[in-house]
Parts: sequence; C-alpha cells; structure tokens
Amino acid sequence: MKKYSLIIITLLMISTAAAFSFSDLFGDTAEPQGEVGIIDLSGPVVPSEGGFTAGTSPDEIRDLNQMVEEQNVDAVIYEINSGGGAVVASKDVKRNIESLNVPTVCRIRDVGASGAYLYSLGCDSIVADSASITGSIGVTSSYLEVSELMENIGVNYVNITAGERKELGSPFEEPTEEEREVLQGKAQLIGDEFLEDVSESRNLTEQQEEQVGTGEIFLGSEAEELGLVDDLGGRNTAINEAENITEKELEPVSIDRLESFNLLDLFLPGLEIGGSDSPIQAVM
Repeated sequence: MKKYSLIIITLLMISTAAAFSFSDLFGDTAEPQGEVGIIDLSGPVVPSEGGFTAGTSPDEIRDLNQMVEEQNVDAVIYEINSGGGAVVASKDVKRNIESLNVPTVCRIRDVGASGAYLYSLGCDSIVADSASITGSIGVTSSYLEVSELMENIGVNYVNITAGERKELGSPFEEPTEEEREVLQGKAQLIGDEFLEDVSESRNLTEQQEEQVGTGEIFLGSEAEELGLVDDLGGRNTAINEAENITEKELEPVSIDRLESFNLLDLFLPGLEIGGSDSPIQAVM
C-alpha cells in the first residue's frame, strides 16, 4: 500500500513540475496585449472647424487627442490623406501630435504632401505606401489680379491707405516689380523654415536636403530613399511599427469624433472675423 502511495505522490509531483515548466515556456514569453487607436486625417489643413470645407484643423486634433487619453490606448496611428493647406494650421497640427504622451505613427495613404507632410513630422515614425504621393516641401502664395478687367469694363479702383505697402497684393492693382520681390521674399522665408524643419526632423544629408528642397512631389518609394519616411507599407506595417515601439501586441480600435452641425454653416460657410483685406493666402 505504501508503495502505491509513493508512486501516486511521485506522479503528482512530476505533473506539477511539468505544469510549471510549460507555464515558463509559453505563459511568460507571450507579448503584453494592448490597443492602438486609428485616427483618420483626410482633407486639407484648415485653420478652424466649421463650414462646408471638410479637413483637418488644430482644434480637431486636440479633441481627438483628448479621446485618445480617455480611451487609454497604448499608441496612435494617424492615417493621412491630404495635400496640405494653411501654413500656421499645419504647424499647430504638428505641435498637437507632438504633445501626445503615447507613441505615434503617421501612415501616408494616397497623399501626404506639403503641410500634411509637415505635420507628419510630429510622429515617432512615418509609413507610406510605395505609390503614395508625398514631399512637395515648399510654399505657394497666389491671388487673382483683375485690374485690366476692371479697366475694360470702366471701373476705377480708389485706394486710400496709410502705409506705402498696406495694399500689397491687392487684386485691383497690378503689382510692381518691387512688390513682387517683397511677396516672393516672404514666401521664401516660410519655405526655408519648412525645409529646415524637415531637414532637422529627418536628419537629412546636404544632398538629400537639396533634392527635397525643390518642392517636387515624390512617390513613397522615392521618399524612403530620400529619408522622408521610415518604412513602406499599409496599415499592418504601421501597426507593426507601433508594436515595435511599445513592445506590445496591439489591437486596432477606431477613434472618431462626431461632427457637430450648425445651421449657420449652411449660410455662412466662409465667415471669418478680423484679419487683413489682402486676398493673398500662403499655403503648404
């Protein structure tokens, strides 16, 4: 009887030890689980929310980042589909992305160019499809000049201002060569700042900086060679990037903000208060 009891005890000890061994082999080596928030950033970069123009604004990013904190996700993927937009708004979107306290990955879909590429620099990593369009690192500033048309229809423009260049960029007067140079200089200052930001953020060589500084658009595959993006691929690649940063296995969850509707938007889509009378708008 004692012999059988000893055998049973021995078997129990072996099975317990085996259980601990398998736990060590499989349980302790499994990656921690987590979630990655997916945020869609489509449309032009606009200064503020509201109106008919759908796009990405600094206010929207602040609201979405607040939702990220409330949902307590481990990382965020911003999926970009935008050709850029307002200069200061693009910089503010970038600042808001940088302020987030979790790892971030920007995924460029069809287009992530100009101002949209600028704000992607706020992410810890940038992923683009090989056929996506990015780059366009420069600034454009334009307006319609209708002085000749007004002359043809017999309309005179009366300009009463205090300040020699107060009406610089007026659509009702043909600019002088000096005025063109002034406007060109201001656009160049913004463009130089843009290029410097890209060069520092992406640690570009002098040769790479020279290539991207032309304002040319690049396919994703070209952008990778120039150092503008970290990896090529789609959403799964972006998730893998986030997993590498967090060292967690991440489940994607969508983070969306419900748009508020204002009846005035139907009638006043472009209403703005204050600002200059000049029609010139510098955009990225």
